Amino acid sequence: MQDRIEKIKFIHGLFKKELDELLRFANSAKASLTETQGPPMDIVISDKDVNLYIELPGLSADDFTVYQLDDLIVVEGMRPKENIEQVRFIRVEREAVWFRRVVRLPFCVNDSETTAKLKEGVLTVKISRCACEIE
Repeated sequence: MQDRIEKIKFIHGLFKKELDELLRFANSAKASLTETQGPPMDIVISDKDVNLYIELPGLSADDFTVYQLDDLIVVEGMRPKENIEQVRFIRVEREAVWFRRVVRLPFCVNDSETTAKLKEGVLTVKISRCACEIE
């Protein structure tokens, strides 16, 4: 039992470290939208919700993760490397690349009404707005 508790404490410590790093990064941004390297993205805001459209061509839902923490939306993952055997490449531009996009929204969101859908290489994340605004 003690061993299980130690493992849980260890995992919690790792998660806390990653979360602290993410929050420190997000808080260092002065703009309401935090720009990071990654796939192209459009953000459309209306009175009721916000929609993120992120280009992820060739990726499946297993290749990336979308999560939300308060007013932050994070999309991160790995573009897998194609394994083609018995060939000699002349040019390689589509490498296996790790990516992360972090978006800080200028308003509170309703966590329970967030959806994400991948269709034809475009990830659509729809998030319902709450009444409060963030400065």
